Amino acid sequence: MSLVKAVVGLCLGIALFSAFQAIGVRSLQEYLQSGNTNAGLPIGTNAPIATSFDADALKNAILPKYGPIDTTEGQRLGVEAAARRNLTCRCQVASAGKL
Repeated sequence: MSLVKAVVGLCLGIALFSAFQAIGVRSLQEYLQSGNTNAGLPIGTNAPIATSFDADALKNAILPKYGPIDTTEGQRLGVEAAARRNLTCRCQVASAGKL
């Protein structure tokens, strides 16, 4: 019984969706044919959109300047890790009896 209800609900939903879509398309077509479509903003005027525009101020507002990134601690950790890795390799070779 629930399968029948699901199928009927699906068909009803598809029918309502297509009906509302057809009504919307018909009203859009009537609006376009009525001639009221040119009632919007005037096209082709020579009025400037922005009278004054400072690109540097906009760039600095969007992308603020930061100081240089200090990488000395990362470099120190990298050197320590490389030394530790080298020491670990030497210990493994020595424990194998090859040194």
